[in-house]
Amino acid sequence: MHVSNGLIKTVKAQELIPCPDGSMADPSIGCTAIPSTAISTESNIAEIILSAAGSLMTLVAAAAVVFLMMGGVRYALAAGDDEKLRKAKRMMIWSLVGLAVSLLARTLAYFIIGTIS
Repeated sequence: MHVSNGLIKTVKAQELIPCPDGSMADPSIGCTAIPSTAISTESNIAEIILSAAGSLMTLVAAAAVVFLMMGGVRYALAAGDDEKLRKAKRMMIWSLVGLAVSLLARTLAYFIIGTIS
């Protein structure tokens, strides 16, 4: 029996259920332990940095390719207008520079992490 604010409540013990990891859990919640495969003890900061850098550089490279294609379309649609041709060429050149920088940055990140670890 449990007394709270002048009211008497009955507290009923619940049966616990066994979990795969050997612990016991409340049946209304279930087994909430994080699987051992979800957390790797072998992961380290270098792998996290490489993963983040790889993802970011993939997005940058994809954006550079999109801008390269846009520059090509602008070049094709310039219809001989020198100003439009110049802008389209500049867009293609800078998108190629962006693509090269993203690939170089990814390579540099792998090189730095490789020499540190």
